[in-house]
Amino acid sequence: MPFALRSLDAPDVRRSAYCLVAMRFLAYLGVQTSYFIGIMGTLAYQMGASTVALACSVGLLNLLQVLGNAAGGTLLDRVGPRRHFAALAGMLAAASLLTLTLASSAGGVLAGAAALGFAAGLGEPVLRSYPAYLTDDAAQLKRLNAVISSASQVAVIVGPLVGGVIASVAPSQAVFGFTLVCALTSLVPACGFKSRRAALPAAAGEKDGAARASASLWDGARVAFGSPTLTLLFWAGFFSFLGFGAFDPLESLFYRDVLDVGVEWMGWLSSAAGLGCLLGSLIAVRVPHRFVNMRSLLWVLALMGVGCIMYVSTPYVGVALAGQVTLGTAFGLMQPMQSTLVQTHAPLESLGRVNAVISAGLTSAGVLPLFAAPWLAEALGVQGVLVGASCLVAGFPVLCMVAARRRIARLVAEEKRRAEDRRG
Repeated sequence: MPFALRSLDAPDVRRSAYCLVAMRFLAYLGVQTSYFIGIMGTLAYQMGASTVALACSVGLLNLLQVLGNAAGGTLLDRVGPRRHFAALAGMLAAASLLTLTLASSAGGVLAGAAALGFAAGLGEPVLRSYPAYLTDDAAQLKRLNAVISSASQVAVIVGPLVGGVIASVAPSQAVFGFTLVCALTSLVPACGFKSRRAALPAAAGEKDGAARASASLWDGARVAFGSPTLTLLFWAGFFSFLGFGAFDPLESLFYRDVLDVGVEWMGWLSSAAGLGCLLGSLIAVRVPHRFVNMRSLLWVLALMGVGCIMYVSTPYVGVALAGQVTLGTAFGLMQPMQSTLVQTHAPLESLGRVNAVISAGLTSAGVLPLFAAPWLAEALGVQGVLVGASCLVAGFPVLCMVAARRRIARLVAEEKRRAEDRRG
């Protein structure tokens, strides 16, 4: 994907963009290697965890991810991207060491899940907010977001593959050693990343972050819900992602009991989703900026639901593979669109916290179904719950487009006017 960054408007911006892509790739590679196999695979396969135990572990991880999102967004707005990334790398390394030390027991794995969840949340601004520190041009932001998303999806492919290889020759907890290496290595490209834009005017005469020392997540919520576009982005994502909450505690059981495959297949099929995400991100690079709007985003969210239905509706690995690729492609398209819309509607000094609020909405939407998933699985079966949840993912964006069509049309027209004003 380096060719996609050549259009950035200055050599120093391009250099920092290349560093940013590497930073995101290495940090996210560590998370992807450890989460699915290191946490969920260890609990389901090595420790024989029940659906209730799996739901509790996912709930704990998601709760800490919400807290990490809040801390990461606020920290970014206060200290800027370079010091924020140093904190992220340190937290990811600490989570890896903690899990390597304690992962021989279920309690230790849960502690590792909590630490990994916090680190994952702390790192969300690297994907969602850092590009805006390099440029404020919407078309370039879209391209940069798509490239960074592509790097993330390569990590989604490579991480589970590496985890699968490690789990085939060693205990699944060993994947955290690889995560530790990724965290430390990510500091190398971080040394070359330099912000092009400042969150506050230099004329303010204040040191970096000093004026934002009293920043709070509440300010991010105020900005997010004060914008019609950001408000709709929040609620569309929240209700669409509500269905994904059933996947985390039941997905490993779906592999074990419905697909009837070993733990390594959790890695292989996750990599298939990553391949689809990469395809979606590559498509996003070529999508004209005029199509980056709320209507397009809702259609992509609906496509994610279609992929989910394909993924879980049969006991056949081949069909699940096709579903994962479809789901991944839609997700790869969705992420750059969403990030670009947020970055063009939120002020830079609040961007970290605005993204933290939106990310917290997506993550908390995944927590709510955890309380019902184990009991629904008893009544409907693991596959029945997953199919129902997939229908929710597919159905809400369509319902939103029907119920709020006039509002969406106004927002799309507003995006068009903004684009014309920028060109003018």
